[in-house]
Amino acid sequence: MIIELFGPPAVGKTTFADAMRNRLQKSGRDAELVLSYRPAEPASFASHAGKWAIGRRAAVLRRLLRPMVEFGAMAGHPVAFFKDVRFAWKLVGILPPRSPMYFLRYIQYLSRMSHYWRRAVSGRNIVLFDQAFVQAVCSLILLSQKHDQGRIERALELIPTPDLLIRLDAPRNVLEARLGDREHGQSGAERLFELDLGRNLETAEIIHRVDELLRTRGRAVALFSSVDRDALDEAVELTAAKFEPL
Repeated sequence: MIIELFGPPAVGKTTFADAMRNRLQKSGRDAELVLSYRPAEPASFASHAGKWAIGRRAAVLRRLLRPMVEFGAMAGHPVAFFKDVRFAWKLVGILPPRSPMYFLRYIQYLSRMSHYWRRAVSGRNIVLFDQAFVQAVCSLILLSQKHDQGRIERALELIPTPDLLIRLDAPRNVLEARLGDREHGQSGAERLFELDLGRNLETAEIIHRVDELLRTRGRAVALFSSVDRDALDEAVELTAAKFEPL
């Protein structure tokens, strides 16, 4: 079973996904969390990946090295590697970022995400993605500045469908405060990999539009507030109701 989260920056996707995994594991279910690893991810989250737990000061180095290490490992299986890269190239080609740097970043990011997704599909446990393809489409809309519905629908048709899609939301003032705190805690080098406050907040509007398109196309989207104390329990109960071990 695959669970995918999406939502605006700083809404708490990683925190929520991590808490869900812990609750599911405590209830006796085999649950795994695949982290997206944004450049300035705190060390507390990085600790779940073992070799990447090198702390906030080395966040930029981790962000640069991780794709190279994982690409090297993926290249050991050339047929699957080619499929992952081809998928990423096709998706980014629909909504190409204006910046060459972001174009290349999303090719490698989506290739790796495709690799993890295929592995999750073949497994028998619950796999949570703190963000994956729906979030990537929303980011590509922002970075490409291509808002025509035809392109967005083509991108949504291309991406795989999770067993459970969860959208997290929070009031704008909460997002602004969290983004401000995040930016304040980053070094200048870390901020090179992050969008500014205004552009991050633009993503919230894109998230809402993509959510509407998904629902119009018959996709079920569970909406939870990340500031609602009962939201986590409801999400865990929904997962338990849907999960049928093989």
